[in-house]
Amino acid sequence: MSRFWRPGSEKPTAAIVEDEEGGVLFLPTSTSSSSSSGFGYASLERQRQRLPVYKYRKAILYLVERHATTIVVGETGSGKSTQIPQYLKEAGWAEGGRLIGCTQPRRLAVQGMTMIKFLTDGVLIREMMEDPLLTKYRRKNSMLESADHLPNPEPAILSVEGKGYTVEIHYVEEPVSDYLQAAVNTVLIIHEKEPPGDILVFLTGQDDIDAAVKMLNEEIQHRGRHYLGCYSSDDLLILPLYSGLPRGDQDLIFTPTSKGKRKVVISTNIAETSLTLEGVVYVVDSGFSKQKCYNPISDIESLVVAPISKASARQRAGRAGRVRPGKCFRLYTEEFYLKEMQPEGIPEMQRSNLVSCIIQLKALGIDNILGFDWPASPSPEAMIRALEVLYSLGILDEDAKLTVPLGFQVAEIPLSVWVSMRGVKKEFDEAKLRFAAAEKKVIDIREQLVRIIKRFGIPLTSCDRDMEAVRKAIIAGAFAYACHLEEYSQNGMYKTIRTSQEVYIHPSSVLFRVNPKWVIYQSLVSTDKHYMRNVIAIEPSWLTEAAPQFYQFRTPNPALH
Repeated sequence: MSRFWRPGSEKPTAAIVEDEEGGVLFLPTSTSSSSSSGFGYASLERQRQRLPVYKYRKAILYLVERHATTIVVGETGSGKSTQIPQYLKEAGWAEGGRLIGCTQPRRLAVQGMTMIKFLTDGVLIREMMEDPLLTKYRRKNSMLESADHLPNPEPAILSVEGKGYTVEIHYVEEPVSDYLQAAVNTVLIIHEKEPPGDILVFLTGQDDIDAAVKMLNEEIQHRGRHYLGCYSSDDLLILPLYSGLPRGDQDLIFTPTSKGKRKVVISTNIAETSLTLEGVVYVVDSGFSKQKCYNPISDIESLVVAPISKASARQRAGRAGRVRPGKCFRLYTEEFYLKEMQPEGIPEMQRSNLVSCIIQLKALGIDNILGFDWPASPSPEAMIRALEVLYSLGILDEDAKLTVPLGFQVAEIPLSVWVSMRGVKKEFDEAKLRFAAAEKKVIDIREQLVRIIKRFGIPLTSCDRDMEAVRKAIIAGAFAYACHLEEYSQNGMYKTIRTSQEVYIHPSSVLFRVNPKWVIYQSLVSTDKHYMRNVIAIEPSWLTEAAPQFYQFRTPNPALH
């Protein structure tokens, strides 16, 4: 059985290997170089022992040995994700060719471990499709198990107490008209008047964050010129944090702040619960987040900026109490918090298009989705809308079961769209223009898709520069999101075919102001209008070819004219 590492002993190193499905495996290597973070092994071990979960290590291992299911409850930063997989590995649970899986990773924070696999929800579901019993992760008979001593089937629940400090809450006296400017001003006030400590700012998305970073840098330069010695760009390290941030920028965020400097991390709600930023003493909470919303009646799924819940507000404030007593500056009034904010946020299941979810449930053998015990039951309208689309796609048959082989193949194929990367806007725009003729925007996922297609035994054929074939292929999967340009429209207004909703091409699209008569979109973003993103031009006749059950041409009645 493996032993726990000892302070001062040689620190194991690891190689990171991505498997075919996108999971990440940590494998041992023969090198013995020190950690790239600059911390020695003994320092790393001391950090592990300071985490709240450490004193529960033996209790966790005992419960895992005695119970078929063990639930560990603890706040963000207690060490659940980073430490428990290590405890299990060190106690021998990865021996005999088994794996330890850690789902929903945000950052690969565990180093030097063997056979711990970090995998997203999607990767885990695809593994379950291939191996429903997850035999690579299943426990084998332990020393305690015999016919009379099988694990207790009842789940064990263990609560890990946190070590949060007191956080002072400050509200604005009057509602702010511009939360972005208010956030920038608040950061500067904290930097000028408060003792050392890093600042975490919660904004809504990448656009807001990039704008705030720019505003802060410009304001610091301006004040530095007019108030000698008060402000310097050398004093503040201003960093963005959002999904899709390059690895190098992530490393800066998690690197300890140098003496005499103050780090300002401007983040989406990714920093609410998913990861912990040591050193944060001050939180600036805009009170908003970008949330996905789906209306099954209009069949529009969009991202909207909306007020957060009280639960999110408390979670954000708690980020300031990790290392010592902190302060949270809320850019909304106390009255708004007490009387207007909802106690809890709406579960994502109840504000999402269910197409992908139903495909995955069906692939896992759960056919009775109406009788399924949902964590938060979605609306019947959303389920009916999803079933309608899946049937029209040929993914479900008349009995609402996955078709063979198409339905099961679709369930296994992951797809992504083009993602803009920070710091390369010029190159990104140039790349978009090179794709303008094809009117198709994708990131480089070809190799992963090729591996999956080959495994299915589907022959690979080239469109041979026939972009009509590419557009028809897109229509085959996205025909439900067709729109037509309103006749005599002066402002580029389109209407969706199914529900006659007003939508517009997003200004970032290569088709903005081109305004083809018929288009298909991949997603909608809602601000003052519904904006279509990832748009291609189509011919209306292609819709009836791709989905005759969904679309039919209507011939005007001559008697009415």
